[in-house]
Amino acid sequence: MEAGRVERNPEAPQSAPPPRAGRDIEREAAERLDEIRQYFKDLYARRDVVARTTTPYGEDLDWVPSEADAEPPDLEYPERPGTSDRPASAQPFEAAAGSAQAGPPGTVPLVRKQLDSITAAGTLQDYLAKGTRAKVVTPPDDPGIAPPAVSPHKYAHAVQQVTNYGTEGVINTWRPYVQWSDEFSLGQEWVVRGSFVPGTTDGQTVEVGAQTYKDLYGDWYPHLFIFYTTNNYTAGGANIGGYNTDVAGWQQVSTSVYPTVRLAESVYGGDQYELAIKVTLFNGNWWIRIGNEWMGYYRASLFNAAGLLNQAQSVDWGGEVVDELSHPGPTATWMGSGHFPFEGWSRAAYMRNLAYQSDPSGTMVNMQGYTHETNPNAYRIATDFSGTTTWGSNFYWGGPGGVE
Repeated sequence: MEAGRVERNPEAPQSAPPPRAGRDIEREAAERLDEIRQYFKDLYARRDVVARTTTPYGEDLDWVPSEADAEPPDLEYPERPGTSDRPASAQPFEAAAGSAQAGPPGTVPLVRKQLDSITAAGTLQDYLAKGTRAKVVTPPDDPGIAPPAVSPHKYAHAVQQVTNYGTEGVINTWRPYVQWSDEFSLGQEWVVRGSFVPGTTDGQTVEVGAQTYKDLYGDWYPHLFIFYTTNNYTAGGANIGGYNTDVAGWQQVSTSVYPTVRLAESVYGGDQYELAIKVTLFNGNWWIRIGNEWMGYYRASLFNAAGLLNQAQSVDWGGEVVDELSHPGPTATWMGSGHFPFEGWSRAAYMRNLAYQSDPSGTMVNMQGYTHETNPNAYRIATDFSGTTTWGSNFYWGGPGGVE
């Protein structure tokens, strides 16, 4: 592949390649790619690497001394396995389990990207952002704000505007088809505070979920991701915002579960897999729990008093797709399983047992709120917030894309 060239999913129908760009454009793309790769060379050079391992899925891990200086909360996260009529399995985290034994005592794993696999065509800021041109994102906490005339971000999600100190829930994980390497499909939670007025930096989030994004992970498979922004998605960088451990700010604690770990995929009409997530503000840190493991935390001091320093103002769960504006027509990228909610169990993706933390002591309340679909012909959501089933507050979500 040429430097800085966007890759089309090999599973896509083939068509004539676009015309070659001029030499100046190709040179600029190569320079941007070199800048991205150099950024990671410098990042990895600063690590105090004690050992290196490779997971069964081919991820390279640097084992570094843990810098975490906080203890996780002693809060229960009850196991909610699938029911007999809707059975599902928790994430096995086989890759993490295979590498955890190799880490020396006192160290934690951080992913080391294979630099040759980075082929992103945008700038370094594009790469660190939540999708290129992320600063024009439709605000996840307030769909009532008029979005930009054209936004690459498409949503089907549920939002509750309520003072909270965290959230928890279970995401059904799939491997959605993604049409282009610079597009992504994800299912996630957001804890949010700020106005998110376009053109301002007044918006802060902590985000966790499952994401398929070739330019970020180097493959077309789903991965566990974390993301934060302190400035309404307007810039990424150390202690400012960005993905996983691509930027400073995340404190890794677990030796077996880490950001970017590959996730098990549900099968249409067959086996279903789930990702259990809990996010909580505890003793000045936003802790993230995956399954029964406290993975790590963001220090609340990364945020400000108008943002997530002391609380959040809304919780949000749902799907998001980036339809990169440089590609013609609406994206064929799937959300969730690629099927609409009406298909139901084992065919449409779901999120269940969604709740928010109503006080600092850990009290959980079933989520309510409203839904928002930016492109209902392509992606939809169907909620049940009655709380009358073992799934508590839940919804089915997703769709095939391909239309505006």
